[in-house]
Amino acid sequence: MDLLPWRQWQEIAYGALRWTPDVFWRSTLSELVIAIDGYCEAKGIEKSKAAAPSKDEIDALLAKYG
Repeated sequence: MDLLPWRQWQEIAYGALRWTPDVFWRSTLSELVIAIDGYCEAKGIEKSKAAAPSKDEIDALLAKYG
């Protein structure tokens, strides 16, 4: 089980954004998120209202998964 949703991110990057694998693997997570946001805005897709995890949530994940 992957801790991060690599397959879903690759599906978005390769399919919707038309990135090559090289572009995907050289990008940062921040760059991927910005690109997805830009794609959604250009296509008129409403962005997710999900909030970033809090420091306490991150600390709990780090304690659990290292």
